[in-house]
Amino acid sequence: MSAQTVHVGAGVDRDTHPDAARSYLADARGVAWDPPAPGGYRLAVDAELAAQRVPGAVVRRARLTEPVEPQDFWARWTRAEVLAKLLDVPILLWVREHGLLVPDLGAEAVAWRTYAWEDLVVTFAVRAPQDPAD
Repeated sequence: MSAQTVHVGAGVDRDTHPDAARSYLADARGVAWDPPAPGGYRLAVDAELAAQRVPGAVVRRARLTEPVEPQDFWARWTRAEVLAKLLDVPILLWVREHGLLVPDLGAEAVAWRTYAWEDLVVTFAVRAPQDPAD
């Protein structure tokens, strides 16, 4: 991940980064990721404030038990979010079906990395093109 391909700030949005994968934070900042990607590859990014309190309702929806450590929770949440984005599954359906676990993705070629970056937890993911024969 190159810092040149990641943009974080109040002015980061669809208008300023129309071709980037984007995520929006609770403090009104946006995160955009726009690395060069080979044709057909899909990108996703999700970010959360590392110290942000995890709402009890979200903990219960994820089938976890309080208390949870925020940075660990947000790392798992952002991973689930990018996988759901890449596989075109609404996040609430993903959480209902899988919790915050990564299920067997079968033949899907998906890779992700999660980082603690400044005051954020950020997960970046890429999905290879699907074989048209599938």
